[in-house]
Amino acid sequence: MRATSLPLPPVVFHVLALVFFGGCAAWLVLESQMLGGRRGWMAVAVAVASVGAALLSLATLVALLRARALVVLGIRAPVGAYLQALAVVGLLMLLGVHLVYSEARPALGSFCLGLAVWLGALGLHLVPGLYLAQDGFIDLLGRRTRFAELEWFSLEKGEGAPPRVVLQVGRGTSLRLEARLTQDAVEGVKGRLLQAGLSARARGR
Repeated sequence: MRATSLPLPPVVFHVLALVFFGGCAAWLVLESQMLGGRRGWMAVAVAVASVGAALLSLATLVALLRARALVVLGIRAPVGAYLQALAVVGLLMLLGVHLVYSEARPALGSFCLGLAVWLGALGLHLVPGLYLAQDGFIDLLGRRTRFAELEWFSLEKGEGAPPRVVLQVGRGTSLRLEARLTQDAVEGVKGRLLQAGLSARARGR
């Protein structure tokens, strides 16, 4: 595995998401003032959701920028998860187009379209979903799982095609993280976890 100090594509993605959702929140507030009544309050609620999405991207961006010697791990989800993500993205795209062209609510429609792109990029792993830092893991939403919080790991062949290796890490009887790794990431992850003092064990024990 090759470490990099700054994985540029995910950093650019989260910067763009931060700018978009932040701007969209302000636009939604302006739209709510023009709409008034129930529809106006709905636009305010969506503006709050837009701020939440911006904060998630900001948290991920800060975590990536603060980490050193990051390794981008190739992970994949089960086929069913991809189908669910595609269904959600499709519905949001249709809703966004309808709101922009039929309901004349460009701010809300743009939020739906942007959210569809954001969820699609994360849910379909167009943006990497897991990173290995010197002191632990960072996931696609910036959450850290430090080696100091862990005791054991397991690597076992998962079901389905193409073949993946299921990584589980935890402490005591508590599972802290699970991911389906591509084959080329397995040996590097195993070596880093052993070096960090975690013990290997069979999954389910």
